Amino acid sequence: MPVPSFFSRTATYAPFVLRASLSLVILWFGVQQVIAPDMWVSWVPVWAYAFGISPETLVLTNGSFEVLAGVLLLAGISTRIVAFVLFLHMTLLVREFGATPVGVRDFGLAMGLLTLALDDRSKWSLF
Repeated sequence: MPVPSFFSRTATYAPFVLRASLSLVILWFGVQQVIAPDMWVSWVPVWAYAFGISPETLVLTNGSFEVLAGVLLLAGISTRIVAFVLFLHMTLLVREFGATPVGVRDFGLAMGLLTLALDDRSKWSLF
């Protein structure tokens, strides 16, 4: 029988590492939007102005959502549901930014979140 490699011995940690790293990225963006919404107003798409809500309020709402979702994801609470909601959120961003560096980055994040939503092997989640 072959000796287990480092990668086969550590494979069980993969969902946790993916979840933790994605949640930290989401948390970083959310916190940045909450503490400095004026820095993010330029990213609000033109169509969002139709809601009649100030751009700063939209940024604060989005940032608060991302902070809450990032905390839930990091804590492993409703991991698959939160990951799927974040996947949908990131898909909207990918659609908005298209094939730009930001859009391609967000596509990678979205696919990681979809992977978390589809994976039920994580023993590191509460539920």
